Amino acid sequence: MAIVELTQEAFAATEAATEEAGKVRVGVHDASRLEWSLSLPLPDTENGKPAPYSLRVEIQIPQNAFVRHLPWDQMQAFTRLDGPAVAPASDTVTIDALRRGALAMANQLARASDGFKRHCRLAASLFATAPHSELEDALTIWIEAALRIAQESRERLTRAENEEPSELTCERKLVDEYVSVRLLEMLAGAERALSNVIESKSRHAVRLAPVVAEVEARLAQALSEELAYREAQGFTNADPASPYALERYLERSSRLKKHFQEVLFLEQETFQVAERAYHWIAAFVAVLASTWAFAWQIALMNQANAATTVSSGVVVLAIAAGLVYAGKDRIKEIGRNWMTHRVQRVWGAQRISRYRAPHRRLPTRDIVVTARESFNQSVSSLPDALNPECGAFTPIMVLTYEHRGEVVPNAQLVRSGVRRVKHVFRYDLSPIFARLDDATKPVPVLDDASRRVRFIDAPRCYRMPVTVALESGGRSYTERATLVLHKRGLERLERDKDSNPSLAEIGLEPN
Repeated sequence: MAIVELTQEAFAATEAATEEAGKVRVGVHDASRLEWSLSLPLPDTENGKPAPYSLRVEIQIPQNAFVRHLPWDQMQAFTRLDGPAVAPASDTVTIDALRRGALAMANQLARASDGFKRHCRLAASLFATAPHSELEDALTIWIEAALRIAQESRERLTRAENEEPSELTCERKLVDEYVSVRLLEMLAGAERALSNVIESKSRHAVRLAPVVAEVEARLAQALSEELAYREAQGFTNADPASPYALERYLERSSRLKKHFQEVLFLEQETFQVAERAYHWIAAFVAVLASTWAFAWQIALMNQANAATTVSSGVVVLAIAAGLVYAGKDRIKEIGRNWMTHRVQRVWGAQRISRYRAPHRRLPTRDIVVTARESFNQSVSSLPDALNPECGAFTPIMVLTYEHRGEVVPNAQLVRSGVRRVKHVFRYDLSPIFARLDDATKPVPVLDDASRRVRFIDAPRCYRMPVTVALESGGRSYTERATLVLHKRGLERLERDKDSNPSLAEIGLEPN
């Protein structure tokens, strides 16, 4: 009973920390895409007022490496609901209800994993004062809590009822496998956190070795039992001796994750402001250009009668007529561009997006989020990094993404347990890879043994500053980091050393 009470208190503390700090995350998604995600709470339904927010992302790219491209073609964005509640047993009679229950289990396991990692970080810190016996109990509690969550979810979601449809039976089997995958991920994350404790430079690392050994033994036992369960159920296992089996396991895990999270995705409706108004703008500008050309055509016709006997006058009239028609085309082009920019200024965005709840979740397909987005490219310059006082500058291209939106309150979603709306944005930087230098360059060094010069391959990396600024709920957050990349792709994201230590791990720094 004590373990259960301590686990509930720890869950509450972890959830409170997540609610406070889990606003925005930024990092490297894969070898070519930079990702930033934004988590926003659903507003209070009592006052019925939408909750406004704004996001600004700025990426600085050296001008010699920049390639002109359409930013919207490189952007991938999707929005989903976050924080599903545990579905009651009476509600688990549909496929979507089963999937929401599985996601609730995954959410609880994620919080258990965060709690375990937080205890490990505290134990490895220089100011740790808790006795080692309490640390072992705290870490063991998180492991037992994760195992209990998985067991209760299986009992509630995977037990088939009498004479239920075959598709429900199949979905329960997928839920069982998804529970297993998420449990394995939690145990793997716990093992990595323990390894970081031993590898830390803390003075407590040596004294914590016996505690870490005991906890690792419990993790190994839990992992062995889960692998045996997967073998008995016929699930795909990760065989370290078979690359093909490892590939199949990762592919299966990815498909399961997408299968269950799909139920939370909102339906996106977007349109480009310029495209929506293009035909009206083109028609209006064409009328102006044609009127201008027609007026000049009448004026030239009056001069044509007097110039019929003078060959030079005919030539002049012909040239003038050609200039009139050339000017007509230029007026149309310049007018379209000018009107397009004016329309975007009036609307305050280049793209309008609306995110609706799916029909199977809310038959009315209510709008949950509305947003106005803009993506701009501009030329700027930075002082020379080697000697800023010399007056030299480095030209750069600045990509600026602006997103201003509102979260609409929805009583039905709140009653179903949804607490937040999560935006995820991924930007593909692969167009600039072709402009970068080789990923490695030979560097001469002196061999101490032979006293001869030899060459080693040194990594050739580029650094691009990234700034993310968020305003939400009357508070503002700013994160500044440096994206490290080379010709083969994105390498890592280096965050500023001046970031708030308590929020550094989530990439959040309050102003």
